[in-house]
Amino acid sequence: MTRRGLTLPGAVLLALAAVFVIAWGTRPGASQATGPAGQDTAVTSITRSCPPSAPGSATARISMVALPAQGAGANAGTASTGSATFSAVTTAAAASGPSPAAGKTATGGSAGAKTKAPLPVTETTPGAVATVTAPGNGGTAVAATGKMAEGFEAEQSDASGTGLVSCTHPGSDMWFVGTGQAAGASQVWLYLMNTGNLTASADVTILTDTGLQSGLSSAITIAPSQSVSENITKYVTGSQAVALHVQTNTGQVAASAWEGNGSGGAWLPQANAPSTSVVIPGLTVASSAAKLFVVVPGSTDAQLKVVAYTPAGAVNQFPGSPVDASAGAATPLALNSLGASAAGLKLTSNQPILAGVLVPGTGIGSFTTGVAPIAEQGVVAGNPATRGITVGLLLTAPSAAARASISVIGADGTVTTPAGDQSVAVAAGHTLAVAVSRPTQGSREPYAIVVTPQRGSGPLYAVRVVTSGTGGLSAPLTSLLPVSSAKTSITLPPAQDSYTAVLPAANS
Repeated sequence: MTRRGLTLPGAVLLALAAVFVIAWGTRPGASQATGPAGQDTAVTSITRSCPPSAPGSATARISMVALPAQGAGANAGTASTGSATFSAVTTAAAASGPSPAAGKTATGGSAGAKTKAPLPVTETTPGAVATVTAPGNGGTAVAATGKMAEGFEAEQSDASGTGLVSCTHPGSDMWFVGTGQAAGASQVWLYLMNTGNLTASADVTILTDTGLQSGLSSAITIAPSQSVSENITKYVTGSQAVALHVQTNTGQVAASAWEGNGSGGAWLPQANAPSTSVVIPGLTVASSAAKLFVVVPGSTDAQLKVVAYTPAGAVNQFPGSPVDASAGAATPLALNSLGASAAGLKLTSNQPILAGVLVPGTGIGSFTTGVAPIAEQGVVAGNPATRGITVGLLLTAPSAAARASISVIGADGTVTTPAGDQSVAVAAGHTLAVAVSRPTQGSREPYAIVVTPQRGSGPLYAVRVVTSGTGGLSAPLTSLLPVSSAKTSITLPPAQDSYTAVLPAANS
């Protein structure tokens, strides 16, 4: 009895030992165990979410363009043409107060602008700028595949074709930084969109210059294919600066934030994750009264240095001792006048921080924030071609000289280079303001701008600027929009072989 009880486990152990010996003898060599690092593959699928129309504004439009890689290389011939499909995201009842007024019916617009409505709408022509009409109430989901996913960029735009805010990727951790309720933002709205198939839950942390605010103490639930709007204003009464931190408990959401007053409003661009080094491009020549907002999410006060990079070089904003920013709060700081100089800022801190800037202009003004440098190519899909305005770029190279080519793409896909110049150079520690001409064919339809850093260029940060009236880029500011990277490929992480064995438990 005892010998028969030991026979089966013994046989199993012998078999496992034989398998182990064979596996050990045939294992890959050390140089083969890890897959090649840095292998590129084409982007073949992407999702974006565009927020509802801002309170009191006309029905928004969405400008988009897809710029697949050209010629031979890792991406060539790896994907079909594909498609980009726009679909409506239903507005759910607000969890805290009434929703903002539904967008008005769009009237007027840019001459000859080609828009498609109602949703869903599908675009299948890469390399050409397309404009679609967003829902009158609710957000818009965008799903792109194949070549339409390569180099993809989409923005909510107004009737003139001006991109106002980038349509964002769904995520689980997002930050927004802006001015306070008592400093000009009589309305503060947060929009959460769930374009997935499962219910999402999100916590929203609110920081002001007085610290953590306890208004939104419970998680917000967002059903699949729905959008929720939250009126944040009542939680930030008397504030001089505001920061919103959105974190999901389940699922992913796309978040957008808007601030405004009786004379107009602006979207807050999504900020980079907290870091000890933050670069903020986009202070225009009319930004002498710009306000800086510094957020310290941790529990230790931050000491920071602020340098402005202008066309003439670096200018220390706060000479002498480092500036203090309070822990767990959003600190407003008045910037020193830069005169008639465009600029980008670099903040260096002993603690991880986030930061944003309000630049005076039409209505409440426009916002810029800490962003990443352009990778591969930077694209703004929605740029107006109407008379009486100037469109340009503010390019900042904080650490090393940068060089980039600038091109514009018309609604028909025609590519031109402004003023016949295919490249611009930005000296290290400087900012360069460049006016960008509309497409040469004379169309009044919105067009795209593409910024492509050249080989060997240092890190380059960019913001698209729109001004109105005479004076070029020195005229009154209408809109700022950080330039987003629109990649055609991604780098795969290295793959590594692994071996796991499960041995049976010994019989008692």
